[in-house]
Amino acid sequence: MPALLRQPLLHFLAAGLLLFLLWNWLHPATGVSADRRVIQINRETLLEFLQYRSSAFNREYFSIQLDGMGDAERSRLIEELVHEEVLFREAIELGMDRNDYVIKRRLIQKMEFLTRGFAAATDPDDRQIREYYEAHRDDYYIQPQVSFTHVFFDPSIHGKEQALELARTTLGELNRKQIGWNDALAYGDRFLYHNNYIERTPEYVASHFGAEMAATVFRLGSDDRHWTGPFASPHGWHLVLLAERQEGYHPALEAIAGSIREDAREELIQGQTDRAIAEFRSQYRIQIADLDRNGNAAGTGKPQASRTGPDHAP
Repeated sequence: MPALLRQPLLHFLAAGLLLFLLWNWLHPATGVSADRRVIQINRETLLEFLQYRSSAFNREYFSIQLDGMGDAERSRLIEELVHEEVLFREAIELGMDRNDYVIKRRLIQKMEFLTRGFAAATDPDDRQIREYYEAHRDDYYIQPQVSFTHVFFDPSIHGKEQALELARTTLGELNRKQIGWNDALAYGDRFLYHNNYIERTPEYVASHFGAEMAATVFRLGSDDRHWTGPFASPHGWHLVLLAERQEGYHPALEAIAGSIREDAREELIQGQTDRAIAEFRSQYRIQIADLDRNGNAAGTGKPQASRTGPDHAP
């Protein structure tokens, strides 16, 4: 027992519970009073209503907004609050909050939000940021990119052999005349996709030309600034004029420090949240029934027998 009391996670949960109770004491639920038929409207309830309705919790901002309201606008706000509160209380009176999965999910979300909120103050130090980057380095890899234009020759129009021969003949003409990107549009046949490709990744090029031709284009060197080909794709034959090719690389930590810090912080928060929820779960006994294919207790035909789950022994 003394060892348990020294657990940091237990301290975290205890502090969270105290903060939660303090918050509810300082900010009582909207309109709650000893008499359930009395709905109390004051500045605090109006500010709380404004914030929850907008899903934005900024007391200073909504205080300014509330103070700037005219009588008519303030009356409409009060009417909306009263409308919601009346229906909410009647629903509770009728027991609509019981066995309602939508409400259950909402309460679960609020608990997750509360648990996560207490971990949100976590901020990784430089060592944790570097360790995170090294562990997730490939997630930040910048893919190779290529920029090029092409002239297409369609076998469905010319026939396979004739299209290839036409491509070879045109290749010499394009280089002899030093045809550039704009003038290349006057040559070849209409292609299913684009004529020009700017800073495209291997996956993108492969999706238009097939993996084999994409690999060929990305192998073109910096000295291949003239028309090359013909290259085969599932569509036909292509002549390619390379403009630029950029190798893939892992950016330096310093270049993306902001993104790395945020991602590392998110991982720390999620880790603390998961541990807090695991601590909650450890307080429960999970019993799982031995079921047959019909969902009944195995061997009985009736849904009754159960066994203790993995979290705790009986």
